[in-house]
Amino acid sequence: MFSSPHDLYKSKEWENLLEDLKLARVNKEGKLVCEHCGEEIVKAYDCIGHHKIPLNNMNVNDYNISLNPEMIMLIHFKCHNKVHHRFGHELPKKVYIVYGSPCSRQINMG
Repeated sequence: MFSSPHDLYKSKEWENLLEDLKLARVNKEGKLVCEHCGEEIVKAYDCIGHHKIPLNNMNVNDYNISLNPEMIMLIHFKCHNKVHHRFGHELPKKVYIVYGSPCSRQINMG
């Protein structure tokens, strides 16, 4: 029983599942490929198990979600940050151009 997703990610069950997935998901050339970008995952530490359904305290003990191989993607660390919009991989920012003097008002000329 896990009290939080953090507990799951530190568990032996999670470590064993990731190792099994890494062995099962190599391609014909024996290489592990990121399921997000399609590029090869070269370094072992760069492979992250990403849940398709985000884990939270309510579903971490639902093993159809948390420990189900079909619900887990193996992706690059950088791709994981992109998926979660972390560390410089935020959603595109909107840019607004403001011109005119402060406190100016819009005048309708029509």
